[in-house]
Amino acid sequence: MESKDIEISKEIGQCLYSIAPEDTKIILMIAALSPEGDVSQFEFYSNNGINESDFSISDSDTMKLHYLFKAHQRFMVSNNQPAWTRCEFTVNVDTSKFSMELAYEEDAFRDGSLR
Repeated sequence: MESKDIEISKEIGQCLYSIAPEDTKIILMIAALSPEGDVSQFEFYSNNGINESDFSISDSDTMKLHYLFKAHQRFMVSNNQPAWTRCEFTVNVDTSKFSMELAYEEDAFRDGSLR
């Protein structure tokens, strides 16, 4: 049985895969999440092997991702980890693999781009 954080991460990857532009090879999502998990900010980028571009998603998909990231953050806190506030989540569509890089920034929310 997989750990709960892996289950949540796989669900995030599947969600991103389903909402990314059709010709996407690499999906990059950057998230900022308050330590309490009540506020989030997202940016989405797709790369088709030639060009990278940003893309937007529906409000319902944004809420789904917010819920999943909040669940991940809570899981980590329940395992005596600090509440992460920034995440870069990458999906390689060709290999069906994902990576998740967490950060603990005091002010993860930014005006303009999260990059």
